[in-house]
Parts: sequence; C-alpha cells; structure tokens
Amino acid sequence: MRAPLTVATAGFLAFTAPVFAQQLDHPRTDYAAYTRPKGVLAAGLPKIEHGIIDEVMVGTYLPPWFLFPVLKAPVPSAYAKFRTPWFDPVTVSLRFGAAYLPEAAVIELSDGSASGSAVSLTADMTASYFIDERFTVSVGVDWAHLQATAEGEETTSMQGASSAHTYSTRAFGEWRLTRTFALSLLTRVLIYQSPVNASATSESDAVSVDAELSGEGTDQRYVTIVPGVSFVFKNWEISGGLGYGVFYLPVLGLASAKAWPVLDFAVAYRFDLYD
Repeated sequence: MRAPLTVATAGFLAFTAPVFAQQLDHPRTDYAAYTRPKGVLAAGLPKIEHGIIDEVMVGTYLPPWFLFPVLKAPVPSAYAKFRTPWFDPVTVSLRFGAAYLPEAAVIELSDGSASGSAVSLTADMTASYFIDERFTVSVGVDWAHLQATAEGEETTSMQGASSAHTYSTRAFGEWRLTRTFALSLLTRVLIYQSPVNASATSESDAVSVDAELSGEGTDQRYVTIVPGVSFVFKNWEISGGLGYGVFYLPVLGLASAKAWPVLDFAVAYRFDLYD
C-alpha cells in the first residue's frame, strides 16, 4: 500500500511543479515582499511598476496623474521598494512612497476659497514566507502621514497647517490552485490613527486669533477582511477582491473612521523592456 502511495505522491509533485511556474515567476507585489524582476515593466490600473534590478522596484499610481481636467493639476506620486537578495523561503522588503497635492488642486477643491498644498508620505515593511509551490503567507506593518498647509482669504487672512498619521498591520495569504489562478485572503488591522490636528492664525485690523484644533471619529472601526482571486497569464495580471471593513484611501494610505464595503482591483500588462 505504501509503495503505490509513494509513487502517486511523487507523480503528483512532479506534475504540479511546472503547473505553478508562471505564478511563481511573477508573484504578487502588493501586500507581499516581492518585487518585479530586472527589466520587467507592468503597466495598468492603478499603478505602473518597473524592476530596476531584481531587488529594487519603482512605481507610480497612474490615476492621480490624470486628475488635471478635474483639479486643474496632476497629483504626482512615486514609490520605491527594496527586498532582500534571497527569495526562498523568507523575503523581507521595505517600501517608501510620496504623493503631492499642488496648490492649483487645493484651490480647485476649495472653489477658490483656500490655497496651499499637501504632501502624503507612506512606508511599509513586509515579510513573505514561501511555504511551498501552493502557499505563500505575508505579514506587514504600514505607516501613512499626511501634512497639509493652506492659506485663505475672505474678510481676513488665514494661514494653517493640518496633519494626520496612521499605523496598521496586515496579513495576506495566497493559495495557488493552477498555473494561472489563485485564491487570496487579506486581513488588515488598524492599530492607531491620530486625530486630525490643525493650527491656524486669523488676522484683521482689530483682532488676531491663534487656534489649535483637533478632531477624531467617535466610532472608529479597526478590522478589514477582503477575500479575493488573482490570474497570472503570459503577459496579463488581474487581481480583485471584495470585503468589508476599514477603507484605506488609495495613494494616501489614511484609514476611514467607519466600516465600508472594500473593493480591491488591479490589472496590468507585463513585458520585459530588455527583450
């Protein structure tokens, strides 16, 4: 009985090894520690990523660049990701990102009543454990910070600054079923989100007022769970998930105070620039 079972197991492993090769050659880069291989460019929504070398990847979020018709200015963003040279079984990465909301966009959002700018900074650390050809588990810590400065003029002149930052953790599991198809589960926990702090000065001929303001939600939610699927083809990648919980603002990384349905979707066309 043992001999047939051993032969069957060996045959199954020999059969499945090439089955998962395509997914393993191009692993998920979101929520995991992996990067694009050297020379590979993946362009789509919501981002463009390029592997400078195997251990270094750069990217940008595409939609904010095309907000010019609405905000009268693009919103530039960029990020860089660095991973350890080793890949199996544990990979660790650091990722840093920034986005800039220019003065023209602030003026448009405020209907001309305020001017200024805002800078968003994000960072995360992720560790991915390659269990076998079928399973990968990743855990990470995320940080996001938004700093804004503004000016406005009505009957008085006013200057101010506001800031907010967020800390959260996440766990991401992927179960590869075939060469092109995998199931995934994303869980995020909001550890801390600061109150939105603002300082302002208002002046007129008769009076000058300095103010320090702080506000936060009274019904903060903390957990997000998003089951999903992904497809990896020769050149195309598609991933998506639908869940419920805290909603994290794209690019900025700040979390919502209330729970919402959460849609996670990405599609990209992948090719090698050096071929």
